[in-house]
Amino acid sequence: MAELPSSAECVIVGGGVVGCSLAYHLARAGMRPLLLERGDFGAGSTARAAGGVRQQFTTEVNVRVGMLSRQLLEQFEDEVGSTADLRQIGYLFVASDAEQMAQFERNVVMQHAAGLDDVRVVSASEVSELVPDLNVADLIGGTFCPTDGLAGPNEVTSGYVSAARRLGAHVVEDVAVETIESDPRGACAVVAAGSRISTRMVVNCAGPHAGVVGAMAGIDVPVKPFRRHVFITESFSLARDPPFTVDMRTSFYFHPEGEGLMLGMSDPAEPSSFDTNVDWTFLEHLVEHATERLPALERAAIKTGWAGLYEVSPDNQAIVGESQLPGFWLCCGFSGHGFMQAPAVGLLLAQQITGVGAQIDLSPFSPERFARGETTPETAVI
Repeated sequence: MAELPSSAECVIVGGGVVGCSLAYHLARAGMRPLLLERGDFGAGSTARAAGGVRQQFTTEVNVRVGMLSRQLLEQFEDEVGSTADLRQIGYLFVASDAEQMAQFERNVVMQHAAGLDDVRVVSASEVSELVPDLNVADLIGGTFCPTDGLAGPNEVTSGYVSAARRLGAHVVEDVAVETIESDPRGACAVVAAGSRISTRMVVNCAGPHAGVVGAMAGIDVPVKPFRRHVFITESFSLARDPPFTVDMRTSFYFHPEGEGLMLGMSDPAEPSSFDTNVDWTFLEHLVEHATERLPALERAAIKTGWAGLYEVSPDNQAIVGESQLPGFWLCCGFSGHGFMQAPAVGLLLAQQITGVGAQIDLSPFSPERFARGETTPETAVI
């Protein structure tokens, strides 16, 4: 285990992609943060992410954050020095009822106003052109954004870690935080692996475990973990390579993965837990909806599957900002969007922490919004 310093300008708790992005952006801004991860960097929820990168959301702040993340991923190799494995295959959302379609149309008006110019409403026939194998009999239409797509969770995380190290950040794996101390002025120390690290700034990037880390500081962080499954088919091809396709009625989604497809769907009945064991009975439920929307899947075989954890906030929006304990910051609660928002949020929070001023207003993510009753739920959640 690496030796821990006795003090640090900033201690980041949690080495998933969000914490690693923040460590990199703080180091790039001239700070020397200490990043602590209890396991391996990016081995938790990040490693189990579906890899989606999109800008199509129902709140303006998420659209703007998505656009900034896309920009940062497009320039990732030049700036960070390694590939992000960005594949802009597009995201296609499809609707089978009039109410959902009307919401899609309102979304696109807002998205255009926010600057996302290339998203568009598509008819059922255009959906069929994009994914010829899709059952469109009951579809009204959808929305499509060609600059959405996929990136590599491992590539992005490891790229940020390596670049953060080069810039002077102290990044340490296999070190679990035990407690967070405070005094009348606020956060004052982190105790990890038996060592006390004095600091006036702690950032909770612990993902599904953000509530646990918050409790160490005496702060109630309204983030709960929920299991989500993904499955990979054996080698299997469609008439043409599809975009990342989402059926909003059932939440079933699929996208190309290697020589097959990645399949996923949320389960509204899933209770909050830290369980990441695969429930293979859920696959039967998924297959029922999957083969209805994509009949070609009847000839596919499942190669493997895994489960990861979403870190869900009460309004499905990230929680980013300083808590009621001075010096104890939150950067968590991404509700399934952590990987795709990590590049932008790491930069924006680093700008806020270093006093530059975030280039996108982060007040909709403020931890205080729940007490004020000023929440705007994000509904484009898969």
